[in-house]
Amino acid sequence: MDLRQLSSGLPPDDHRGGRKHRYMEASDINAAFREFFTPLRSYIRRGMQTDGQVYSVEMDVCIPGELLATDWIPLPSRGIKDPASIRNPARRRALFDQLFAEQRPEALFAYVCERHEGEGAPVLYLEIVSADGWYAAEYPIRRGEGWHRRDLAEAPHRRVNPLALA
Repeated sequence: MDLRQLSSGLPPDDHRGGRKHRYMEASDINAAFREFFTPLRSYIRRGMQTDGQVYSVEMDVCIPGELLATDWIPLPSRGIKDPASIRNPARRRALFDQLFAEQRPEALFAYVCERHEGEGAPVLYLEIVSADGWYAAEYPIRRGEGWHRRDLAEAPHRRVNPLALA
């Protein structure tokens, strides 16, 4: 092996500089799910409901798992008049493609909606989408105690699609 090759700085198969967004690590995804759960739980406890909302999440580019900011994205600003229309995964994917194509510091996006499926209990569905993958959790909504009308039960998230926006 030629030692001069190692002094060039980066390994030969290094991908840095060829992507707009850095690869998300497990700690980034876990931090995003944790950060959304608490406010969503408060929201649900007050008896509120959601047809569908989209948020952008800015992560620290140097420290994995460090969330800097979240911002609500109004759907009418993206040409979507009915929030329930993005329940369709193909429409959501097109929206996320559009958001990732924009020049913005946010590297994660979140989609939240309440689902009532058949006879089962309602769930709050949360998706976190990065350029590398698509993750989701379904939080069961149950009857609240005390002044809370409803409550949100914590649930693990799972990877839905390994390369969501490849």
